[in-house]
Amino acid sequence: MTGNDIVDITAAAVESNWKRTGFLEKIFTQIEQEYIDNAAAPTQMVWRLWTMKESAYKIYTRQFGGRFFAPQKLSCSLLNKNTGLVTINHISYQTITSTANDYIYTIAWPEACADFYSACFAIPGQHSTSQQQFIYEKLIAHYAGIQCADKNNFIVLKEKNNIPFLYCKKEKIKIPVSITHHGSYAAFTIN
Repeated sequence: MTGNDIVDITAAAVESNWKRTGFLEKIFTQIEQEYIDNAAAPTQMVWRLWTMKESAYKIYTRQFGGRFFAPQKLSCSLLNKNTGLVTINHISYQTITSTANDYIYTIAWPEACADFYSACFAIPGQHSTSQQQFIYEKLIAHYAGIQCADKNNFIVLKEKNNIPFLYCKKEKIKIPVSITHHGSYAAFTIN
């Protein structure tokens, strides 16, 4: 099981003022605020930590149910330039973050996670319905290509709490996926 999150840096600059009074204190622990204060690129560090928290949150809520807004319950530790850990209620998730000029993308997984597939890409247009369909089509095409299977044998459906799964119609199995999109970018992981 994996979780992922992406932030379009250009869109985030327009949509969110992370420098406003109280934002950092509301979202980040004291140690995370120190990471931001000491970073050569504070904006990138804010969004790296944010995507780490969001990625781990997706796994945690899948495993244990219940949604909540308590970002400081998710504590980030940076191990090096790209890897880290997020801890929630004594449960840790490993993370890897890719930082590009236009986006920051993080994948999180529990220690016992099997292999997974991931893809990150630009999405066309601004209409959310067509974006979602585009992402689903990319995910299905990617998986069908890996499996050497007919892409018409797969569909993405959301279950309880809006959690997506890739369904294989022929074998009647469901495969966990994590989907994220923001601004002009999207990504998915397939377990």
